[in-house]
Amino acid sequence: MNRNLIKLLFSFTLLVALFTGLKVQSQEVAAWSKIDTGAIMIGQQVNMQFGIRVTEGYQAGWPEIGDTLTSNIEVINKSAIDTLTEPGTLRLMQQLTITSFDSGYFKIPAFNIHISKPGDTTTQISSSGELYLKVNVPVVDTAQAIKPIAGPISEPYTFKELLPWILLGLGVIALVVLLIFYLKRRKKKQPLFERKAKPAQPPHLVAINKLEELRLAKVWQSGKLKQYHSQITDIMREYMDNRFHFDAPEMTSDEILSTLKKFKVNDEAYGKLSGVLFLSDMVKFAKSQPTALENDLSISHCVDFVNETKEEKPTIAGTDAATQNKPSKPTNN
Repeated sequence: MNRNLIKLLFSFTLLVALFTGLKVQSQEVAAWSKIDTGAIMIGQQVNMQFGIRVTEGYQAGWPEIGDTLTSNIEVINKSAIDTLTEPGTLRLMQQLTITSFDSGYFKIPAFNIHISKPGDTTTQISSSGELYLKVNVPVVDTAQAIKPIAGPISEPYTFKELLPWILLGLGVIALVVLLIFYLKRRKKKQPLFERKAKPAQPPHLVAINKLEELRLAKVWQSGKLKQYHSQITDIMREYMDNRFHFDAPEMTSDEILSTLKKFKVNDEAYGKLSGVLFLSDMVKFAKSQPTALENDLSISHCVDFVNETKEEKPTIAGTDAATQNKPSKPTNN
């Protein structure tokens, strides 16, 4: 009696366990699919999703999606596979954007997803189920006149689109202006870019520097008396041209001395210059032979004359000619 009861209880427990196991197994997998709308106009796009819910720990073999689902339904875009983990459950989903360029009522086939558990060679297949899509065409009123196809609508250009052309135009204009400027400068034999003029040295510094260079050159000591005195008078003529602004280089000694009287040069400086000019004329025209002292004094007297008549204000290169040509009163030391 007890043995039969034990067998009965064992058989009942086995049936309950088997039934419970099948129920759990059926709840472990649930594939699905849906579409935003079941009817579209031809060429219109619509989104559809499909996915699966499995018990955590299972693996899903995802179907490969190509450019078409059927010969009438095309896949425009497909998203990545989204994964959502919940306590004890794993949800996988993918979204497709589809369209059709044929009118009619079309079936979207089911997606078969293979399910397996690690370590188990048994593979289950879960189907998402079939969907249907109706593709409509616009209703044409044949009673109305046929209108021509509307042309493309032009949109205004944006500043971002115009900017490259604006910069290109400015660059071309700049190149043309630069080319014209270059050709004009080249025609006049002028450099393309001129350096800023630097202030010129005052006439008295120029004269004194040249006189000192002549002294150090020891020209008369080499027997070149005529060259020595000619250089002295040339330096002084250039000084008076720049200092008093009269054409001293083209004047005779008498004309220079006569013109200097108009500038009220003091007698001592005037007498020193007069002696230098007279001695220079004697050497050049009368072949006079001055002494060594007279040769040295010629430069010294010229330096004294320059210092007596110098103008402290420097002359700036490029200054208005009318301003530079205005004579100033020499300094009396």
